[in-house]
Amino acid sequence: MYSLSKDTLVLALGNPLRGDDGLGARACEMLAEFPLPGGVSLLDGGTPGLETVLLLQGYHRVVIIDAAEMGLKAGEWRRFMPDEATLGQADLSRRGTLHAAGLAEALTLAEALGVLPAEITIYGVQPAGIGWEPGLSAPVEAALPAVCAAIVRELGIDEPVNV
Repeated sequence: MYSLSKDTLVLALGNPLRGDDGLGARACEMLAEFPLPGGVSLLDGGTPGLETVLLLQGYHRVVIIDAAEMGLKAGEWRRFMPDEATLGQADLSRRGTLHAAGLAEALTLAEALGVLPAEITIYGVQPAGIGWEPGLSAPVEAALPAVCAAIVRELGIDEPVNV
């Protein structure tokens, strides 16, 4: 058996047409300003649902940034590993469909399929609101430079210059 393992994926998730859910796309724009180390890929993953499994496949390490309901003040953020958090896995029997599956379900499926990356780090930012309007709230926009700086440091870039 051979491995086509790639090194690191920075995966930004969310929908820029849904208020603070668009923070992933904005973070992706900010992170693209930095020369990424070799072996690091940056991807605006949008809102893939279970297709997230396909995006994770083949990577050794994945850093995910997404809006996350954590009961914090808008714009507050946390860095955590999947086993350190309750990802809010919803009861699919109540929803009646897999089309609304999110990150928790995708990570569970990736693990079941044996394609879960060895290292996953999640950066969650508490949204102020996720409605049907584009643009980030002021607290989330203000938090993004610090979140991106933390991701840049995690990737091994010493001094963020323009985050």
